[in-house]
Amino acid sequence: MTYNLTPFRAISILILISLLFVFPVQVRAIGVSEIPPLGEFIEEVTNGEADVLRGIYAPNVLAFPIIPQPENNPAYVSSRKDTLTQFGLASQYDTTGLLAHNYLAGKSFFLLEEGQLIFLIYGDGKTETYVVTQSMRFQALTPESVTSNFVDLDNGEHYSASKLFSTMYNRPGDVILQTCIYAQENNSWGRLFIIAEPYSLTFD
Repeated sequence: MTYNLTPFRAISILILISLLFVFPVQVRAIGVSEIPPLGEFIEEVTNGEADVLRGIYAPNVLAFPIIPQPENNPAYVSSRKDTLTQFGLASQYDTTGLLAHNYLAGKSFFLLEEGQLIFLIYGDGKTETYVVTQSMRFQALTPESVTSNFVDLDNGEHYSASKLFSTMYNRPGDVILQTCIYAQENNSWGRLFIIAEPYSLTFD
């Protein structure tokens, strides 16, 4: 399927704005001992609404509720320290996008490694399992600009804001976790994307 990326340029700029000009605050990171068992977490976040994403769980790493973006506000990212925001526009690619500030829940994204299992929990208690397959980091060449170009820190490839957006989110069926990278005393120095793909247990 071919996507018309023209409207996505404007939206990508909005989402970049939402992750710029933020200021770190003192937040206590959730400890491993505070992460509840999966079954207990499912009970905490379910509300009976089928097909509504309510939580994300990664064993020994994170357990956070998920809220949707307000209607017509694709730049919104929750300011709650323990909550992720579902990126509404990603669903147009049939992708699940999850956003968080790097000084709040997003700091846990840096703990996710390849092979880590992730569970998405829906309002009716249904779960879907994913596995982290890739972590991608980009430097914003002009962090204070909403049209900044980016450099892939692994291979040096350059990306425009719109190309980065489409490259990261045009992954049907996958889960993408996004936050900013703090470096050189700049909270918006770069972007981190954690990519997770559907996972199913198989038995011989």
